[in-house]
Amino acid sequence: MMRFRVSLVLILSLLVFSNIATAQVVTLSGRVADPQGGVVVNAAITLSQPNAISRTTRSGPDGMFTFADVAAGTYTLEVEADGFQRWSQGVTVASERGPVEVSLQVAGINESVSVTVSTPLDLTRPEPTASRLNLTPFETPASVAVISGDVIRDLGTSTLIQAKGLAPGITSSAPPGNGGNLLAARGFIGSNSVKQLFNGVEIYNGGNVVSFPFDPWNVDHVGVLYGPASVLYGTGAIGGAVNVVPRRPDPNSTHGEGILAGGRFGTVHSAVDLTGPINDKFSYRIDVSGRRSNGFVDRGDSNSLAISGSLRYDATQNLRFTLSNDFGDQNPSKYLGTPVLNAAPVLTLRKENYNLNDAALNFTDNWTTLETDWTISPNVTFHNSTYYFYHDRIYRDVTVFTYVPTNNTVRRTTYRDINNTWQRQLGDTGYVKFGGRVLGRRNDFLVGFDTNRNYYHRNDNIRGGTSIVDALNFNPGNYLDAYQQQAVPFYRMHVNQGGGFFEDRMTLTEQFSLVVGFRRDQYNVHRFDNFTLLTTDSVHKSTAWNGGAVYDIVPGLAAYAQYAVASEPVNSLASIAVNQQSFRLSNGRQIETGVKQTLWQNRIEWTVAAYRIVKKDLLTPAFLNPSVSEQVGRQSSRGMEASVALRTGPVRIDVNGTMLKARFDDFKATVGPSVVSLAGRVPLNVPQQAANILAFWDVHRNWQVRSVLRYVGKRFSDNTNSAAARIPSYKVWDLGGTWRAMPKLSFDFRFENVTDEVYADSGSTTQWILGQPRSASAAARVSF
Repeated sequence: MMRFRVSLVLILSLLVFSNIATAQVVTLSGRVADPQGGVVVNAAITLSQPNAISRTTRSGPDGMFTFADVAAGTYTLEVEADGFQRWSQGVTVASERGPVEVSLQVAGINESVSVTVSTPLDLTRPEPTASRLNLTPFETPASVAVISGDVIRDLGTSTLIQAKGLAPGITSSAPPGNGGNLLAARGFIGSNSVKQLFNGVEIYNGGNVVSFPFDPWNVDHVGVLYGPASVLYGTGAIGGAVNVVPRRPDPNSTHGEGILAGGRFGTVHSAVDLTGPINDKFSYRIDVSGRRSNGFVDRGDSNSLAISGSLRYDATQNLRFTLSNDFGDQNPSKYLGTPVLNAAPVLTLRKENYNLNDAALNFTDNWTTLETDWTISPNVTFHNSTYYFYHDRIYRDVTVFTYVPTNNTVRRTTYRDINNTWQRQLGDTGYVKFGGRVLGRRNDFLVGFDTNRNYYHRNDNIRGGTSIVDALNFNPGNYLDAYQQQAVPFYRMHVNQGGGFFEDRMTLTEQFSLVVGFRRDQYNVHRFDNFTLLTTDSVHKSTAWNGGAVYDIVPGLAAYAQYAVASEPVNSLASIAVNQQSFRLSNGRQIETGVKQTLWQNRIEWTVAAYRIVKKDLLTPAFLNPSVSEQVGRQSSRGMEASVALRTGPVRIDVNGTMLKARFDDFKATVGPSVVSLAGRVPLNVPQQAANILAFWDVHRNWQVRSVLRYVGKRFSDNTNSAAARIPSYKVWDLGGTWRAMPKLSFDFRFENVTDEVYADSGSTTQWILGQPRSASAAARVSF
């Protein structure tokens, strides 16, 4: 073991010093022209990489621009000029790189909606969610999806959980008890299998709750890395990782946008975004978004407020600091479900809300971050994020409704009271990246660290209580009318985490590259039980690694393969039970292969991936008693994902979908008085098919119409897959249109669920939380 460690250190040292010693820099040049080929003078050209200092220059009298001493790698090149639309494209800088030809479109042509300038695949633009090496999805040996924040806002998407579902194979189950933010990917579901991130940092999910971020207004984009992501983000990401990247200051120009929208069910949304430079050193961004709705059920009102502010300080051309604060306060609807009978909702009760009159539900979140980006040399960069996050939650409700048809009543059980329950998370993560050559070959390497301290204090009640109400004419009552047990101190958790990781990409030939990664984490868990007054401690160690290859068959067409090893906790380490602390982390592995292509000057992009994931020694909720867990020997999933984006003239079509087979391979469960094998059964809440079709048509320079069709296959609400547990598939069709009345004023119209599909967003054998019925809304958007 000692020899292995010494050898590893020597290898890493060789990579680091070889990259420094053989660093290569080149000059990137180009020309900016208008649609007729005429030169564009004084255009602002920005060259940037994620988590690195951007560089800006201006085009000269001949339209030419130059960036000297540019390290080989992949960058984003953006061009802005008065009277023209913003231009953006991914560029690869190498020794043989020729001049970049930029052709700008005149403002007002096809600019009614920004979704026409980018695709959700975005294969040639670097995506930090998938790699800190600044690789594009095309260069990454894994499936990667990117959903632009402009796409999300132009569609009128009101929640981030809906936006995440636009990515291939990502489906949601949004019960309020989990923060309305539960995702499934590649046959695995939940916050311990599909890791959710904010700006690349893990959100610890005490009690399996993730409630932040929730509003799309301040989102730059949503990035998705499919399959095991533990090399980047630690234990708990076998199904994948979903990263919400917020908008940050624009140091080059001052601009803003506001929106006022209203619709059916008393829905109102107002928001404003403002960003720009203060001087040559400082720039800022402020985003505020407020939403409220009466809901489609009785007493289904909700409201939320999201405020984000950030200040950027460019100390030098090579050193940048960004201080940001992102705040959210949510009061979601207290609607917890419609009773079902014979695996179907009782439609006459569709608009009833059986929760309590004094029901309460609140999530308050605040995230403060200081980011440092330092370009030490053209080939050495440093990035660091120091952050502090707090979360408070309140629940006061009754959660289980059972319809009794013999006397047309509803029996309400499981009264819940959670108060003064909070979570605090503080940490620091950083890395140093080196670019250069090893043995004459281009090589990019980084080494980093991740440290985190999490506190979770939970006050809860002992669930119980029963009340019976008439199904149609009832008094909701108050909590204390039926149950006296209120929240008391339950347990306190402290989790200390520390880890280290590295990534490396070596380009062996112009067509063939290798990408490898390794990570090691240790989690020290301390739990104090307020009932038993017992203190328990546990240590959990996680090792993850991956190795992949990318082969460019022809320019713009690449095949890849990857093998990855990861781990997951049997339950959230931030709230793990005493009897679960002795469990080892669940081990998982995946093999994936796929093909990606961009052609016809990026007007067409498509990907296809096939995979198999195997996970061993995990826990799942027991049949008839979800508060108790049972051990599963092995669970597996295999399937395919595909995406295609087409842009031709005024038409754009994006299609994605997944087909998979998820199953238990080794699972003996207690069902009633017997122990039975559930091998071959589908894990609960996992759909086997899902698809999205997005179509946009620029009918006129000032008009666009669009259509979005979402399909989710059938699921089961328990692991036995009984007929009573079957939740049918559904498809939801939305229509919309945008009219640009003036250059800076547009009106948007949206029709959701136009066929009035009755479907379950999530559910159990006794009740379903239904999706919103047919609705319409209108919005005015102004830019300034």
